[in-house]
Amino acid sequence: MVQLAPHNQGSPVNDQQHDQQTENSFPKPSGSAHSHWSAPLEAVLDQPPSTLPLRLMVGGAVFSLCFASWAWFGQINEVARAQGRLIPRGSVYKVNPTETGKVSRILVEEGKPVKAGQVMMELDNEQANHEVERLEKERTAAQIEWSQTQSLLAQVQLQAESRLDAMHAEMRAQQVEISQGKTNIATTQQLLDQLNEDAIAQETRLKRFQPLVEAGAIAQEQVFQVQQGLRDRQRTITEQQGTLQRSVEDIERLNAGIAQKQAEQAELQQQSNQQVRQLEIKLSQIQARISELQTLIAAANSKLRERYLYAPTSGIVSALSLRHPGEVVQLGQAIAEISPAQKPLILSAVLPNQEAGFVKVGMPVQVKLDAYPYQDYGIVTGHVAKISPDAQPDERLGRVYQIEVELERSYITKDQQKVLFKAGQTATAEIVTRQRRIVDLLFDPLKKLQASNNVIQ
Repeated sequence: MVQLAPHNQGSPVNDQQHDQQTENSFPKPSGSAHSHWSAPLEAVLDQPPSTLPLRLMVGGAVFSLCFASWAWFGQINEVARAQGRLIPRGSVYKVNPTETGKVSRILVEEGKPVKAGQVMMELDNEQANHEVERLEKERTAAQIEWSQTQSLLAQVQLQAESRLDAMHAEMRAQQVEISQGKTNIATTQQLLDQLNEDAIAQETRLKRFQPLVEAGAIAQEQVFQVQQGLRDRQRTITEQQGTLQRSVEDIERLNAGIAQKQAEQAELQQQSNQQVRQLEIKLSQIQARISELQTLIAAANSKLRERYLYAPTSGIVSALSLRHPGEVVQLGQAIAEISPAQKPLILSAVLPNQEAGFVKVGMPVQVKLDAYPYQDYGIVTGHVAKISPDAQPDERLGRVYQIEVELERSYITKDQQKVLFKAGQTATAEIVTRQRRIVDLLFDPLKKLQASNNVIQ
């Protein structure tokens, strides 16, 4: 750049000498030539000519020469401006919700550190909580019903076993009675056989005694005794036959009772088995319902967990798109960005499409941080490290490119102490795209005017 040298003004001594030389160079008029003029006019005519116009002309020429030199040789930077913020260098993790909803709480701040798994935001979860509570109550009721049904099943099985055991005991007792009855029948039958033999023997004696009585060989009293013994045997035979008949009837009755008990036992067993099967089916249905509720509760809890947005990794919250409770999030919306901690800071900025034409990786950048006025703390230099391959839509700026600027230093000096930059601080990046002569900028309006005239013609 060309600096203008100050114009040296003439000293009084030089002016006096110059006036003297001028006065000497012009011949004084003779008194006879203007003796008729007045004295004031003669004084004016006698003064030397003024040097101010000459000085103005010389000064203007020098200034024009200096300005032309400055405009011809001087250069200025042509820059493209991008707005952004400081983030740690490295991969940026975007936090996306899996459900739509209204934000009820925001638990992080932009520029603050977070840990992996930390809750960042909470969506409205009233409906999800109610669903979990409803399903848990239904599961508790199903579990209570399952316990009651299980107790009823055990009770039915126990009652059936008790009744069957009682029937088995009765049938065993009847079997014992039948065995005793059969023994009595056998004994009675033996006694009858013996009595029949005795009766036959008595009848034989009576027939043998009859001729002897008629012959007077034996006394009639002996015949009476034999007849009485025969009658006693016949009476005993009749009694034993009645006893035998009763024993047979008792055995038949006991056998019928056993058959009835067996039928009752079979019916009881069938009823018990049917009740057990019904209760087991009910238990299976309740257990299936409990399993279904467990699955629904797990899904509801998963939905409830999705109402909380967790940090996927530890780092610094470099961007936060939602700032107030009540805002609505949509599926796929990037609500926050997390940058790695303990990494050098870089400037992540958006470059408007109309200013991105000549920007390339490696170009020098002058960074002005909003928190530190550059008039007081100067600017931070850097260079373009990365440019996104494609422009993305922006609501405020239209289509923009995402760029990254690496800084040569990450601090400013205040009172001879270093003040480190913080993630999330905003800044303006001025990318030096090219250097142009000042004279070209001065003639740009004329060139544009000439180009427009050519187009019109």
